[in-house]
This record gives sequence, structure tokens and C-alpha cells, in this order.
Amino acid sequence: MLESIESGVSIAAKSGDFIETVIDKIEKYQRIKQDTTVYLRLLYIEIVNNLEVLKTVNFDKFTNTKVNDAQIKTILKLLQTDILESVFYKSDENKNIELYEKLRKRGKINNRGQELIRTSDKGDEVKAKSSFVYENILQAISFVVTKIEVMRKYSTLTNEELLILKIMNLRTRLININQRLLMIKNVMDGFDEIKEMAR
Repeated sequence: MLESIESGVSIAAKSGDFIETVIDKIEKYQRIKQDTTVYLRLLYIEIVNNLEVLKTVNFDKFTNTKVNDAQIKTILKLLQTDILESVFYKSDENKNIELYEKLRKRGKINNRGQELIRTSDKGDEVKAKSSFVYENILQAISFVVTKIEVMRKYSTLTNEELLILKIMNLRTRLININQRLLMIKNVMDGFDEIKEMAR
């Protein structure tokens, strides 16, 4: 009985810490987002850093890898999503219409290997059949953040816990994340705030 109470207290404390961390992040990034140039540059740097990480990854190595494998955990430690996530921290006080208009710009995602997944209006993931998929930056960011976050959660599960879940195609998932980051970077390269630092 005492052990279960201690466990409950521990879980509650962790939940409280998590909520405080999220609130702190929201407040911090809402302040930063008031300056469109600074915010877009921070976002761009995070995207370029993630692309640099993925550039060194051999996607074919993850054809039959479990999501809780140490190699996947390593990649997840290297991929950053703090600024990508903060795109969705919006409030009535800080609407920053200029920023959101820029993030609604559409880009072309290359689907040469026919491995791109898109989310249909019913929420199901379907293979994209065309050579290109068009998304705006907000849609692509939402895709990247969601996929990485799910991988992070699954990576903490035991082999026994994974048995109740469908097998995750990590190779396809990593390719999809990479292609969307490339598209976001390519569109942002043309922004006035980014041109001088585009690479």
C-alpha cells in the first residue's frame, strides 16, 4: 500500500514538473515570436541542425529495427523539436499574423522513392502516389513534431509492451521526416529574414 502511494506521489510530481516545463516553454517562445526575424532564424537553425543529423544516418539500417533499439534512441537524442513545437504556442495576446502568413507558404516535397506518407482528411496515413506532395510549412512541422514525439514515447517501451503495437516502419518514418525538413528549409531559404544565412 505504501509503495503504491509513493508511486502515485512520484507520478504526480513528474506530471507537475512536465506541466511547469511546458508552461515555461510556451511563455519563453511566445516572447521570442514577437520578433519574426529572430524566431524564423531560430527555427531555421533547428531545421538545419536536424538535417545535418539525418544526413549522417543510413536509413536502410532501420528496415527491421525495433523502435526501442539503442540506435533509434541515439537518433532521437540528436533530433531537436523545441522550436518546431513552439510554432503552435499561440495566444490572443501574441497573434503575430506576419509570422503565421509566412509559415503558411507551400512547398514541394520530393517523393522519388514513393515512400512519402501523407495524412488523409480521415486521419489515416496513405502512401502518396505522385512524384511530389505539396504541403505548407505548418503542415510539415506538425507532421515532423508528431512523428518524432511518437517515436520518443515508443522508444521507452519494453519489448513486451511493444507486442500490442503495430510494427513501426522506422526507415519510412525517418525518410518522411527528412523530406519534410528539406522542404521547409528550401521554402525558408527564400524568406528575406533567412536569405543572408541560407546554406
